[in-house]
Amino acid sequence: MDLAQDRLVELLRTKSRNTISGDGMKEYIFIDGEPFKEAFPLRSLFYGEGLFETFRWKARPPVFLSKHLERMKKGAGVLGIPFPGGKAVKEGVENAILDSQIPDAYVKICLLSHGTTIFYDNPEGHSLLVIVREYKHTLEPVRAHVSSFRRSSTSPILQLKSLNYLENVLARREARKLGFDEAIFLNDKEELCEASASNLFWFERETLCTPSLECGILPGVIRGVVIELAKEMGIEVKEGRFGLDSLKSSEGGFFTNSLIGAIAIALVDQFELPITQQFKSVKTTLLEKLGWV
Repeated sequence: MDLAQDRLVELLRTKSRNTISGDGMKEYIFIDGEPFKEAFPLRSLFYGEGLFETFRWKARPPVFLSKHLERMKKGAGVLGIPFPGGKAVKEGVENAILDSQIPDAYVKICLLSHGTTIFYDNPEGHSLLVIVREYKHTLEPVRAHVSSFRRSSTSPILQLKSLNYLENVLARREARKLGFDEAIFLNDKEELCEASASNLFWFERETLCTPSLECGILPGVIRGVVIELAKEMGIEVKEGRFGLDSLKSSEGGFFTNSLIGAIAIALVDQFELPITQQFKSVKTTLLEKLGWV
């Protein structure tokens, strides 16, 4: 053998990162021609097998942190990823906040999946990734574009806050390219679903409407909070199946998530929506509940 072949054999013997696949065979992994020696959550990289949560940390843990952790735990059970426990996740976030010294922070936690590169194998371990950066307010109101492609209303992925996020990426890019801020999804039955990073609400007269989970949406933490707050305020809430015309002809719509709270929609493609006192009342009540005012 020549020197190059000798070097390759030596690398395979001593330096390459290897795992045992489901059929008992070793895998050797290289990146840019170099052997990869460290453990890495390859299943998250290859298949989007992982979960995440995002929220605002304003000088203290978010009021509904336990709901985020419970959703992540439930999703981990579906995907078969070992869950480190809510206490461990919270401590990881607290340590990241302390190290960053950011009093008002955007926080993203990701539960990453370790294992073989055989797509149908079960996960074998996990890593917890925490991202912290300064919180940035979203300008309001926002302009929304209806995505050109449809979602499957029966996909089990849509009710998980998973790292399998390319549909959301493509929809938001499409919206931004056309001069809009956010994208709205319709499903395969032409029913309203959600936005690329938020849940959707609108008013039909005195009734607050939102797509039901059966439409193929994420059970958002703030979505659930808004539904309960609205009922406490004496507002009728209707979860169901709605067409796009219901939103276009509404008395105003808004998006919700754990980073923006609630934010008004000014435009859906070329249709203008009013910003009403009803929305302002719901938003004020929500922000007070979150401790943001």
